[in-house]
Amino acid sequence: MPICLKSRAALAAIFWVCFQALALAAKPQTDNASIEPKPSVMASDSVSPTDKPYKQLIDAALSALQQRLEQDPPFLWNERQSRLQRVSQLPVDTAQALTEKYRRLLEAYRIELDYANSIEAYRELLSSDADSRLVEFLRIGRLALYYQTLNGRESAIWDSHRRQWLRLSNEDNEKITQGLRIAKKLEPPQLMVLPLFGAEQVKDATAQPPAVHWAAGMDATANTAQQSDSVDKESLLAETRAYAAALDSYGPLSLTGAGDEGAEKLLALFAGERHIPSLDELARLFALTNDLLRAQAGITRFPAQVYAPDGHATEREVLRIGNFTLLAAGRYLSYDLELGRLLELPRQPAAGMLDMADSFARQDTTTLANVAIDPSAGQALQLLVQIPNLSERIAQGGPVGYLILLLAGFAYLLGGYRFFHLSLIGKRMRKQLQSREHRLDNPLGRILAKVEHAPMTNHDALSLLVEEALIEEQARLDYALTFLKLIAAIAPMLGLLGTVTGMIETFQAIAMHGTGDPKLMSGGISEALVTTVEGLVTAIPILLLHSVLSSQSQAFGILLEAHAAAALAQRLEQQTLDAGHPAAVVR
Repeated sequence: MPICLKSRAALAAIFWVCFQALALAAKPQTDNASIEPKPSVMASDSVSPTDKPYKQLIDAALSALQQRLEQDPPFLWNERQSRLQRVSQLPVDTAQALTEKYRRLLEAYRIELDYANSIEAYRELLSSDADSRLVEFLRIGRLALYYQTLNGRESAIWDSHRRQWLRLSNEDNEKITQGLRIAKKLEPPQLMVLPLFGAEQVKDATAQPPAVHWAAGMDATANTAQQSDSVDKESLLAETRAYAAALDSYGPLSLTGAGDEGAEKLLALFAGERHIPSLDELARLFALTNDLLRAQAGITRFPAQVYAPDGHATEREVLRIGNFTLLAAGRYLSYDLELGRLLELPRQPAAGMLDMADSFARQDTTTLANVAIDPSAGQALQLLVQIPNLSERIAQGGPVGYLILLLAGFAYLLGGYRFFHLSLIGKRMRKQLQSREHRLDNPLGRILAKVEHAPMTNHDALSLLVEEALIEEQARLDYALTFLKLIAAIAPMLGLLGTVTGMIETFQAIAMHGTGDPKLMSGGISEALVTTVEGLVTAIPILLLHSVLSSQSQAFGILLEAHAAAALAQRLEQQTLDAGHPAAVVR
């Protein structure tokens, strides 16, 4: 028993010594870990002092965006302000937080840029000093903001210069109603006529400060991104490169007046995979963005080379209406992305819209004037160019269409001639009724002359003479009416023939090329529809014209019968008196 107790005590002492040795061995490792941290950028507990320029850059960009929101029309005001406040309230106590704030700032700028390419209709409370009411707002990009009451009787536009709403006329109110319908997708995209303030005056580009000094006041001691050891440079560079690529997708900067001459080169630098941007370049990027936001929210002028439909280029003053429309000398332009050139549309909108555009170019920023804009940013104008004109529509009908139009032209000429001739006959007959002499230039005069100068005295013979004269004159009155009726019946049948031939051509295109490209089937479908329209357009007016001419001819025939019967009765009565017999009534 004593030996067992001693063994157990010795074993417990051995365990205790081992435990203390392990504890002492573990303590130095813990202390070393706290003194020598693992080298990691994102694991640092505090931001390096070299990150101060980045903080200043973010603060300057936030301040510039806040000023832009205050200058823009107050659309979606609460939503935009809340987004900006969320970004500004993000902490920057660590490098990771600073990088996240930078990313959220770029996102806020991109959302503001995206507003310029869309139109929107939404309902919101309109607050004023007197009261608040629910209205419908119409946002045209970042260019203009309108509201209309729910009953559609009152509209207004936001005046950015006076910072107040300006009531619109009843005529302009109807334009806002149509704009709301297009924004709600109740009508297809089309040119919208809206009242807008005139364009800004041309400014001297040399008088504007270069974009490099936009973030003046930042520390010059840390001028490049390489000088910061704590900012997550890889994340910052990736976010900036994606943002610069998106900025370049908003269109050529030469058409916006944004930035300086090196703006395109600046975006090209950010597109390089190996280029690490300097702090000055980041500042210029934000300056370029703010210039682009300013251009999107206004109507500006700038000189540019414009290529006419004949291919010749001329220097013109171009009017840029937000991100929607380009005008020059009252003509609508488009920008060819492949060529990088401004082109005058070969086919322009209606003459009234061109006059409106020419008049709008002469207005200033304090005057409202109507102008047609393209809410689809050029797509509606491009579709307008593709719409065939009248001659092209006629050509789509093919041989059957030309035959229908030939018959229609001949029928219209013949019908017009008959209408003029019957009108002239009616005028001459009215003169005959007022005259005692028998005029041979009208059917009534010729019939009365035959009755009076007829040599026979027999009642039956005179009746046959009058009946023959009436039939002859009625045939002259009905001349070509049967032919007009025939054309009115044939024209729809020819249209149906064109429909069948057009569908045959369509099915042949499907059999040869499949249904992948609808343009290959458009020829046959156009022939089918155009010939149908041509047949109906031919038949309906001719049928109406035939009805009018037939009614007029029948009216003249009834008048001739009445006066011919009266003349015959008078002739027989006169013969009875001449023969010495008592007067008899001839029935």
